[in-house]
Amino acid sequence: MISEGFAFFGFDETSWDRLVSLLVGDNEPHGILVMVVNRAAVPVACFHTERGSLDPSLLPPPGDLETLCQVAEARACIIMRERAMGDVESYLADPLDPNQDFVSRVMRFVHVLRELGNGNWLQVWPKPLPNILLAAVPAAKSVTDLLLPDGRSAVFGVFEEGSLFTAAVLRRNAGSVDVLAGPIAISEWTGPLGGDWQRDHRVLVDAISRELGPIQLGMFMERATAERLLRDRQGGDWALAFAARELIVHPLPPFVAAGLGFDVVRGAAQLAIQVFEGIEPDEIASIAQRFWKGFTERKP
Repeated sequence: MISEGFAFFGFDETSWDRLVSLLVGDNEPHGILVMVVNRAAVPVACFHTERGSLDPSLLPPPGDLETLCQVAEARACIIMRERAMGDVESYLADPLDPNQDFVSRVMRFVHVLRELGNGNWLQVWPKPLPNILLAAVPAAKSVTDLLLPDGRSAVFGVFEEGSLFTAAVLRRNAGSVDVLAGPIAISEWTGPLGGDWQRDHRVLVDAISRELGPIQLGMFMERATAERLLRDRQGGDWALAFAARELIVHPLPPFVAAGLGFDVVRGAAQLAIQVFEGIEPDEIASIAQRFWKGFTERKP
């Protein structure tokens, strides 16, 4: 899934840390855990980006990824099938050098993912996208093919006080991800912005399209909205933010539009549960009976 010619550019350490903290949180342990499992789903190797190689027998099984991250003191984890272990054994043995510049550390980690990955990813925690945006994905197509078809890009842009706080664009080409570009590159492509993110997001889309080709999905919001949506993940929040234009999705694929519709229903269901929580069962039954009688007799 990751191209051998993968290009990572347009970030500095601040913008990269901002992106990572939005996706996985500020107050959690640092580092990413990669657990490699064999065909029987038994862990055979573990790699922590800040602690190096770990003994998988000392960690919980990969069934509960959140607990696994807590025990391993990692902010995220990836479960992969065993593949090409000999090629990356030296990479798994040692932790990332904190004295290296962050680009070298990221690219070293990308090398591990490329050698172990490319079709062998099993699970990721936390999930990079909310379930609701994928709720209407047709079963006949993979999520990757819908979110990031070949020759297209996906964009995530976060603004603060009219300026670009952080951003990322991911492109897939010839079946593999070949570009991950950040806000510094995007700002060079766009030139000065107008200070109104609800208009400036279109400037970003146009500029990125000129540089990298067509965009499949773009998600834009302010920092406070991003923190709320990505961390709370409450039912209905994504759809409400979209309706209030706190979240702009442009371009908007049909399956994402349908997923936002499902989010409205889920939010309403959660609200209904809260409303009825303090009502006695007999009273709920009486309300339901009166409603049904009025509906069937066509009376208010």
